[in-house]
Amino acid sequence: MQSHIDRHTKLVAWAKIILPVIALAMLSTLFLLSKSVDPVSTIPFSESDLAERTQSQQISQPEVFGVTPRGDLISLRAALARQNSEDKDLMEAEDVSAQIKLSSGQTVDLSSTKAVHNSGAGVVTLTGRVQAATSTGYKIAASTLVISLNELQAESKGQITGAGPGFTFEADQMTLEVPKGEKDAHILLKGGVKLVYTPPKDEE
Repeated sequence: MQSHIDRHTKLVAWAKIILPVIALAMLSTLFLLSKSVDPVSTIPFSESDLAERTQSQQISQPEVFGVTPRGDLISLRAALARQNSEDKDLMEAEDVSAQIKLSSGQTVDLSSTKAVHNSGAGVVTLTGRVQAATSTGYKIAASTLVISLNELQAESKGQITGAGPGFTFEADQMTLEVPKGEKDAHILLKGGVKLVYTPPKDEE
């Protein structure tokens, strides 16, 4: 019985020495492994990206909404937006999509690579491969399109091209607005308008 107690005492004594050593060895191994990982290499941004993000405030997937006095809804979304460093009223955005939902039920969908939102003037300027498509079947391409968030109005800058049901067209300028005395919005083409009509083919 006494020998059994002695063996148990020895085991406890050795355990008090061995277990802390094993624990220290495990901790040192974890420490060495953690030092072998470069924390900078795990960050999914380059140094230039980090510098740019810290210098300017950025917003991911922002949305802007507006309602005209007529009840037309205007919405804009972007992949990224940042405040202009010189003018605090300007917000610059990339990969923009927008929609104008008219009070009559018709819609105009727009997209562009870049946009600038002027909160003071209440306008958004789309630039870079501006595309527009209406629910009535019109498609328009422009270099610049200025949209008012306070009233139903959009105006292109520079030549535009487009197509409608059975025809194509070109013009120096396009305006989307509601003429006086009218209820529905109209697309107006101005300056050097060229329209090519393609009659439908007779079915055999």
